Amino acid sequence: MEKILEKLFDIKKIPTKFLFVIWLSSGLILFVPNNFLIKLNLSDFLKDYGKYIGIIFLISSTFLMVTLLYYIGSLINRYRMTKKIKDSILNDIKCLNINEKALLREFYINDKQTLQMPLDNDTVVGLVNKHIIYQASSTGFTYSHGAYFPYTMTEIAFKNLTPEMIDLPKKITEDAKRRISSQRPTWAIEKSRFENLFNSRR
Repeated sequence: MEKILEKLFDIKKIPTKFLFVIWLSSGLILFVPNNFLIKLNLSDFLKDYGKYIGIIFLISSTFLMVTLLYYIGSLINRYRMTKKIKDSILNDIKCLNINEKALLREFYINDKQTLQMPLDNDTVVGLVNKHIIYQASSTGFTYSHGAYFPYTMTEIAFKNLTPEMIDLPKKITEDAKRRISSQRPTWAIEKSRFENLFNSRR
């Protein structure tokens, strides 16, 4: 039912714009000064069909009013949903588990905003469901160890995620490098190994 109403009262659709023209035209005929109608030779037309024009004006006014209210309601719902998702992201990035931190560190390790990640990985799926990352393209690559697709951090997560939240020290020492390297996701290690092997044969 909601989809039907959305199609019927979509302010972007041509029928709604066409109905606005009818509403405006009928309103002008009904409410402009009589002198103006005389100049346009519409005074007799209003006398003969005035009651029909009035009905058209009332119906079109009602339709446009419903359209406007529905549009405003959609904007409010969209704002509420966006705020809810934003609040959820801000809360979730403060409570990341070990696997989630390791995955998000890959963006920093590779110094990229978009990375190829396994489609069926539980951590990837979990972060997508939390709106922390999203699949950036429907085109992926198939490796011997699985299907990979490009993923990017959402804007809210990217702007609010700090190195401390994913256990990245401010000063990267050799010990820190070894620790971070040992905690990398298995799929990331396998992918790096495959890419290094591929590049060495070129």
